[in-house]
Amino acid sequence: MSDDASGSTVLRSERAGRREQNKVENRTALLKAARAVFAEMGAGAASVRDIVRRTDLASGTFYNYFKDKDEIFEAVVGELTGELLKRHAAGRARARTPEEFFRRHYAVYFDFIVEDPELLAMAQKNFTAIRTLLDKPDVRALALALNDDIRAAIASGVLPNVDVSYLAASLAGVAFEVSVVMVARDPVDPAGATEFATRLMLGGLAALPLRS
Repeated sequence: MSDDASGSTVLRSERAGRREQNKVENRTALLKAARAVFAEMGAGAASVRDIVRRTDLASGTFYNYFKDKDEIFEAVVGELTGELLKRHAAGRARARTPEEFFRRHYAVYFDFIVEDPELLAMAQKNFTAIRTLLDKPDVRALALALNDDIRAAIASGVLPNVDVSYLAASLAGVAFEVSVVMVARDPVDPAGATEFATRLMLGGLAALPLRS
């Protein structure tokens, strides 16, 4: 191969690399902007134009990455789901007792929601929209991971041999519905929500603290 041909190949490779990098950066910028807009306005009130205005991108660029507002909302929730999966793998998956399993499951979920003010605001304004995504693949991955962790805990003797599907549905349902109430309170109390949900799961109503 001549030096000219070799140089042209390198140049094309560099250009392709820059194009791919730009694509990644543009998509990241859109997701970051969307998350901020959804936190401030809620998914129902927000528009594609509101999202693009938070970036330096041309309005038409949005449609190179997402077909509409619903798709980018799903992508934002999908990113958050991915982070939750990582945290659960370092949490309940390493539990050694039923209480530790339940407490870690709820603490990861509730703490994650409130640790970032923007994420907390997004949760407060978008629970109805998020609820519609529970059967989407990215969000469904949370349920699949929970089922797997329960099976592993049963196999290792951490949890008794109960109905896996019922227990997973109970854990997920309590986490989601309690979080809806938790973020509506002032102050938001993830530790209290974790304690309540853990005790409820361990012993039912008899294990719950009485209110004065």
